[in-house]
Amino acid sequence: MVIIQRGIALVALCLIGAAQAATPSPVEPRRREVLPDSVVPRHYDLALAPDAESLTFTGKVAITVEVIAPGPTITLNAAGLTFDHAAIDGGPDARVSLDNGLGRATLTFATPITAGQHLLNIEYHGAIGRATQGFFAMDYTGPDGPRRTLATNFEPGDARDLLPCWDEPRRKATFTVSIDVPKDRMAVSNMPVATATPLSPTTQRVRFQQTPKMSTYLLFVGVGDFERIQNRVDGVDLGIVVKRGDTGKAGYALEQAGKLLHYYNDYFGIPYPLPKLDLIAAPGEIVGGSMENWGAIFYSQNHLLFDPRNSTEEDRQLVFRVVSHEMAHQWFGDLVTMAWWDELWLNEGFARWMQTYAADDLHPEWETGLQAAAIFEAGKQADSVPSTHPVVQEVYTADQAQEAFDAITYDKGAAIITMINGYVGRDRFRQGVRRYMRAHAYGNTAGADLWQPMQEVAGLPILGIVHDFTRQEGLPLVTVIPAAKEVSLRQSRFADDPSTLAGVPAQRWRLPLAVGAVDGPKHYLILQSSSGVQQSPPLLVNAAQQGYARVLYRGETFDSLRPRFGALAPPDQLGLLNDAWAFALAGDAPVSHVMDLAAALPADANPIVWNRLLDVFQELDRHYSDGPQRTAYRRFVLGLLAPLAARLGPRSSANEASNVEILRGQLLETQGRLGDAAVIASARQQLDSGASSAAEQRRAVNIVAVQADTAAFDALLSRARQTADPLEKAHLFRALAGVADPALARRMIDVALSDQVPAGSNERLLEILAHWHPDMTWEVMGPRLDDPQLPFSKTQRWQIARDIAEDSSQLQRIAELEAYETHSVPPEARKPFLQSVAAIRRNQRIVSHVLPDVDRWIAGRAS
Repeated sequence: MVIIQRGIALVALCLIGAAQAATPSPVEPRRREVLPDSVVPRHYDLALAPDAESLTFTGKVAITVEVIAPGPTITLNAAGLTFDHAAIDGGPDARVSLDNGLGRATLTFATPITAGQHLLNIEYHGAIGRATQGFFAMDYTGPDGPRRTLATNFEPGDARDLLPCWDEPRRKATFTVSIDVPKDRMAVSNMPVATATPLSPTTQRVRFQQTPKMSTYLLFVGVGDFERIQNRVDGVDLGIVVKRGDTGKAGYALEQAGKLLHYYNDYFGIPYPLPKLDLIAAPGEIVGGSMENWGAIFYSQNHLLFDPRNSTEEDRQLVFRVVSHEMAHQWFGDLVTMAWWDELWLNEGFARWMQTYAADDLHPEWETGLQAAAIFEAGKQADSVPSTHPVVQEVYTADQAQEAFDAITYDKGAAIITMINGYVGRDRFRQGVRRYMRAHAYGNTAGADLWQPMQEVAGLPILGIVHDFTRQEGLPLVTVIPAAKEVSLRQSRFADDPSTLAGVPAQRWRLPLAVGAVDGPKHYLILQSSSGVQQSPPLLVNAAQQGYARVLYRGETFDSLRPRFGALAPPDQLGLLNDAWAFALAGDAPVSHVMDLAAALPADANPIVWNRLLDVFQELDRHYSDGPQRTAYRRFVLGLLAPLAARLGPRSSANEASNVEILRGQLLETQGRLGDAAVIASARQQLDSGASSAAEQRRAVNIVAVQADTAAFDALLSRARQTADPLEKAHLFRALAGVADPALARRMIDVALSDQVPAGSNERLLEILAHWHPDMTWEVMGPRLDDPQLPFSKTQRWQIARDIAEDSSQLQRIAELEAYETHSVPPEARKPFLQSVAAIRRNQRIVSHVLPDVDRWIAGRAS
């Protein structure tokens, strides 16, 4: 909102200036910062020689280029690189000029370059970074002492940190890569090793086979003390690459990746096209979580490693979700790539949807489609605040492209695809996807390239629906209003803060909705503005929650659903609960609706619904200050949870459903956070005795860490520092970041910024700390966000600033966040900060309005 106001003020000043000027200056339309079309790459032959000790490298790249328009210059991307020589076709060195702001180098040659094919040779050198973007190092302690892994992570525009190139998704080319490495280290890239040539008694040159035509951001190079386990699936060499000593934690990922590879070969109708596929575990965490490099997917360790002895059911499902997401990209993103970052959702929205779709087919017992309600809810929340944007948005710069990796692109994108798949039907949807893949393999596309064949297959108005939901921002609101002989459905737009819609023109979406009586058949209608339904309450609108919308039941339409809440299907329970929570925060409905639904949820309800309710309870609790209101609230919630706790019991039973086990852990941790003395005492006893299972030990750590005093904190911190198990180390540090004691949390900030924690995990630990201690974390970190000694890239710093600030309910934080933004963030990357401003205002509304209403509801129930 503030940036919008600034923009209005700036326009007003421009208009005043124009009126005063004799001849108004024409306004240039903004253009993408893309390279000229005069020269295009066809093939890169890249040779790298990294020095892991000094964190430097030298490189040579021979680029086969096609000159379309003759001229004396070639402009390409390069960032942080020093050019030693640059020549074309063996001629004299070019003059090199660098534009660090745009990440470009312009080579000027003595004579114009003629049209046709040429060979551009560049020798250069650069630095290896610490932030997990570009070309970077990750340190850890292995079984044989300190180790250093070198790796790359390029999306969206960091390949230019490794080599001079045309670093844009539409500039596809083939690559041949070689790298000089110690003989006792393994080198990994997109393709299999072609040759390994000794250079000295201790080093060798590893050369890889040539890649298919692909985008630069999908290139991968990694060097480390690795081991590999493998299997052959559908003719593909499928491998899991881990640091030495971790092969025992790689078997589950290999098993599931094999099933997924076979599944995707069938689903997409095109076999995986590379001869090998490696899934590589980083010795820590990387920016973005994991990265879908073609043939060499790079994962944060907790996204790939699964320890059969110590990992939990939640870990098992997480590994599958992330493995399936990144493997889906091997087709949707790698084989067929969006032409530019404004269509990023074609990559990420589809992969986020596919991780759920594949899980429901391969592991239906997990009910991942129901769990995906959390994904859709994240998209809806992001779409309800002023920082929202169309799914297909204008992206002008590399910095802005980085900001496009958000909940609108991923989560709203996945919700839209879910809606279309449900409306079209899974068989016809898959037929459309297969047509798209066959037509555009190894190429670049825009959205219509997918939806046109889908519409042809389905015979339904898909293009219009997709246009409405991807080309305009915002979340549809369907209001259900009782009338004399029917129920009226009216469409408008939902906002987290309705005042932000003042002056916004009315919007309409062609919205597919399943509607019908609670106990009767449902039918689809396309709601465009308003509609009457010949049905008396109780009426269920958006049955099964496939439509991307919120549904507000007015008057008797809500009252008729409330007593039936416990008997609704789990998707509709989740939808009703999520919408009631959103309406309470926006002031569209009383928070008593949320509390009524919570009180009506039976103990035997679906575990996924209960997990969502536990999230709501913890979110309310964290906004209370210590005092009688929090005490009363906690007493009420613990009493409400008692029947569930009695039903689940404190221990797992034989043949128990995975989601029940996950719910038990979430329940015990919620009880511990809310101060349940018996749960806390039991966790301490389990931790001291070590007699419980590994999963129960981990849960006990979480509970004890939250309630830790200095002695318990120091004991867990010592254990985290000393363990050699990377998964245990990551878990312990995350648990400690959730500590409730402010003084211990302050100590933990310093720990999070140190090299004691797993490489790349600093940002995540700060995010956890800020969730529970937002103001203290901001006061410590705010002045340090631009400190060059911190191991963060510039875009990570922006993300950290937003993450820390947005958990506060203090309105002065808005001005401080805006001051940082003005000083440190370029204008084109500032819009996401509006989401943090909206979150701060929402938190303030919870404190000032929602909590008092909760207190009154609890008091009324008690009386």
